[in-house]
Amino acid sequence: MKLSEVRDAYEALSGKASEIVRQLSLAGIAVIWVFKSGTDPTPPIDQHLLRAALFIALALSFDFLQYLVGTTIWFVYFRKKEREGKKLGDELKAPAWFNRPTWILFYLKSASMLVAYVGYLMPFLMWKFIAR
Repeated sequence: MKLSEVRDAYEALSGKASEIVRQLSLAGIAVIWVFKSGTDPTPPIDQHLLRAALFIALALSFDFLQYLVGTTIWFVYFRKKEREGKKLGDELKAPAWFNRPTWILFYLKSASMLVAYVGYLMPFLMWKFIAR
């Protein structure tokens, strides 16, 4: 296996994981919406659902920041190399730390989604449907 194949594998897997986090976020918001109590303009929401909503919001925020930070880092690097006279076809070796902030945000968003589901949504749903 070539190193480029290894890179392609983890890029494809991290991209798919990001898609799944977004889908789980939407599904979690839908669950919270369905199980809100009452029809008042400001219905009471179970504490488990509120906490899940917090972690879903964190996951979506980390997702956004991951792409914002990554875009900014690579754009600044591109502009710097462009000003140095590098051409689009030139071979470059970027510093290894460039991807660390985006990987940290990737793991933070994934962990936030796990907490939302494992810590709050799944126990709430089990209590709602199984424990009764």
